Amino acid sequence: MVNLYVLTRGSLAAVGFPLTAWNFFMNITSTVPAPGKMVKKRNSTIHVVDSGSGPATIILEAGLSSASIDWCFVQPEIAKLARVISYDRGGYGWSRTKRQTRTVGDSLEELKEWLDLLEVKPPYILVGHSYGGMIMRLFASTYPNETKGVILVDAAHENQYIENASNKSRTKKFNLLAKFGYLTSWMGIPRLMKHRVGRKYLGPEHEKTLKYIGHTPEAYQTLYFEFRDTDKSAQQILKAEPLPADLPVTVISAYNPSKEWNENQERMVKLTQNTKQINVAAGHSVHVEKPSIVIEEIVEMINRTAQIKKVE
Repeated sequence: MVNLYVLTRGSLAAVGFPLTAWNFFMNITSTVPAPGKMVKKRNSTIHVVDSGSGPATIILEAGLSSASIDWCFVQPEIAKLARVISYDRGGYGWSRTKRQTRTVGDSLEELKEWLDLLEVKPPYILVGHSYGGMIMRLFASTYPNETKGVILVDAAHENQYIENASNKSRTKKFNLLAKFGYLTSWMGIPRLMKHRVGRKYLGPEHEKTLKYIGHTPEAYQTLYFEFRDTDKSAQQILKAEPLPADLPVTVISAYNPSKEWNENQERMVKLTQNTKQINVAAGHSVHVEKPSIVIEEIVEMINRTAQIKKVE
C-alpha cells in the first residue's frame, strides 16, 4: 500500500511537472535555517533545540502536525532555570525520516534514540501537548525509572483515536484531507490552496518560518502517516504498562464544549494517585494562548520533584 501511494504521488508530480518545479523553487527560496542542532541517525535527521541548564531536564513534545517552534513562548522562560529540549518529529520542521509508519511507538523510539545519542541523561520531566501527550505517556510507561514527572497540555486521549460510530465520519474526512495533502504536496497544490501544516500564526517574527516548515512535502507526509496510524497508536497506549502510582502528573485542560473530550480529560486525572488537574479558560493550544500557565506548571513540577533547593 505504501509503495502504491509513493507511485501515485510520483505520477502526480510528473504529470504536474510545471507545478512541481514551481513548488521546488518556492521551497528552496523560502528556506529558513534551523535554529537548533541536527542529529543524524541511521534512518533520520532530527532537529533538536537544546537550551538552558539547571536542576531538571524538560522534554517538550508538540502535537499532531506541529514542530518545536510551537514552544517558542515557553522554552526561553524555562531555559532560565532548567535544561529544556524541544524537537521536530521526523518530517516536521527541519527533521527528515525514512520511516513509513508513524505510531506513538515509532515516535518514542525516535525520541529515545536521539536522547541517547546526545547523551541527555535522565530523569526527565515530560511535557506533551495534544497528540504529543500520548507520546509522553508511552515514554513514562516504558521508561518509568527515567521519568520524574509528566505534564499533559490539553492532551489527546487514546479513546478519540479508536474508530467507532460517533467518530467514523469525522476520522474518514480528516484522513482523506491528509492523504490529499500528502499526494499533491510535491506539486504545491496545498500551497496554492493556502493550506499549510502546523501552526498558523505565532506573531510576525515567526511568519517566515511557519510558511517554510508548513509547506514542505515531508510535513504533509508525516501528518498523513501520523493520522493514518492513530488507531495503532491508541492500541499501543492501551497495551502499555500503567504509570507508577506515585508518579507526579499534571493535567492541564482547556475549555472544550465536547462532552467526550472532557470525559477523556477526567480519565487522565486518574492516571496515577499523584495527579492533579488545572482547568484553563483557553483554547486547545494553551501553551500558545496562555504560555504563562504552562510555564508556571513546569516550574511547579520542577519544585514538586526536586531533591535539591527549590527554584523560583
